[in-house]
Amino acid sequence: MWALFKVNVLLKIASGEFGKDMDSFAEFYADEYDKCIKRGGDMLYGVSVINGNTIAFADALKRALKKGQESGGDNFNILEELYPCFDAYWKGAEMSPIPNPLLKPLLWQSTPPAPGTIQNIGPNPIPLAISAAIHKAEVEALKALEDEIKSQTIDIPPIGIINVYDTVQKIIKKEIVSPDIKNHPVIKTAREIVIKLKEAKKKKPSIGAQIKKAFKFPFPKLPSRKKIIEEAKNKLIEEATKQIEQQLIIPIEDVIIFPIESQINAAIELVKNTIPKPIPTKAQIKKYIKDTINGLKPDIDLSLYITIPTLPTKPELKKMIKDMMPTKPELEAMAYDLIKGLIPDIPYIYLTLPSIIWSTKTNVMIDPFVSMAQLHLLNTGGNMSVMSQYPPPAPPAPAILQWNSYNIQTGPMVPDLPSTVELPVIPAIPPIPQLPTLPELPILPTLGISIPTIPTFGNIKIPLVG
Repeated sequence: MWALFKVNVLLKIASGEFGKDMDSFAEFYADEYDKCIKRGGDMLYGVSVINGNTIAFADALKRALKKGQESGGDNFNILEELYPCFDAYWKGAEMSPIPNPLLKPLLWQSTPPAPGTIQNIGPNPIPLAISAAIHKAEVEALKALEDEIKSQTIDIPPIGIINVYDTVQKIIKKEIVSPDIKNHPVIKTAREIVIKLKEAKKKKPSIGAQIKKAFKFPFPKLPSRKKIIEEAKNKLIEEATKQIEQQLIIPIEDVIIFPIESQINAAIELVKNTIPKPIPTKAQIKKYIKDTINGLKPDIDLSLYITIPTLPTKPELKKMIKDMMPTKPELEAMAYDLIKGLIPDIPYIYLTLPSIIWSTKTNVMIDPFVSMAQLHLLNTGGNMSVMSQYPPPAPPAPAILQWNSYNIQTGPMVPDLPSTVELPVIPAIPPIPQLPTLPELPILPTLGISIPTIPTFGNIKIPLVG
């Protein structure tokens, strides 16, 4: 029943036995699933699975776990990746030649007869013989590979020469083996061969298998955490870049007109004793230059006192400002320094809430997995070949039983393991902060004048450049 599966998995996970050894966990988990499946039977006849592809299930689970580890901090739904485990296991699942005696105590005579027959007599010997021959050939092929492994050695610097088969046996017996040896490609391949041979020897003759591909439960697509963070960062950089660029216009403009302003100031200084009072101030001279460039009528006409040097037109000034503006990568670098600490830390999305209490409900590999597995089993189906009695005077002959859906008893509720640690609070997704208006900037250091540190965003003081 599923209760036994839950208890065994829960205790193993809570024990921390596997640590970071995901391969061993996948093999343990596949073995527990296999045991649980063999405790059930199909809905109509009560026939249980006698041979399941446990190794293929474990391999598919290893790939799913590795994909999760390599998700790079993005949201990842492990349940969605576990469907290949079901397909892998049931593709090699074969049915027992005898119905489950706990469900059908009267054996074959109590099961519904095959279509067109009056009763089922027993298993068909021909499929049993074919199944036995296939299993024997598989064992012999794997045994030949194992024999080759027994005499094989490899040199792993700086460890030295080791025997492949002896090392594999140590790993299977869970003896301590160096990770460099355990993860060596030759050792891993040899281990797979030894395990497959062990599983092949367990196989028994069967009368049928699954032929119906099970329905896959559709999961809602999880939003990409990385994409959300990247979009938020890009938006903040874009807004900050615009504000920085806007604030740099006036300092750059001042740099451009500074030589003209100095020339006019010098000319005024030379004639200040011969021109009417009051003498134009530096602020009035600067305003005269900007008004003239912008096509406005100046408050005072300096051309009455001195010869005005050639001033750039408004389009020419804009082009000069654009040429002196920092490049886009430089602006983005300045903006990135400005928005540090404002990029939202989007929390992970879990199918079930994470918890440090060892719970069947909050651990995705227990209750959520079982719910999905039960849904999968309802959609399984296949054929079984039996010997049946046809209406007299026809003699007994082979017949086909069609089975649909597979059932495993749920069993009692599994209690959570106690914990003295408080549950963590899952933070809500923070909104993207609005970029505040920056104070007016003085001239950039690249233009020869230093910029002081400016206060931004709360209590944090971040220099705009440098």
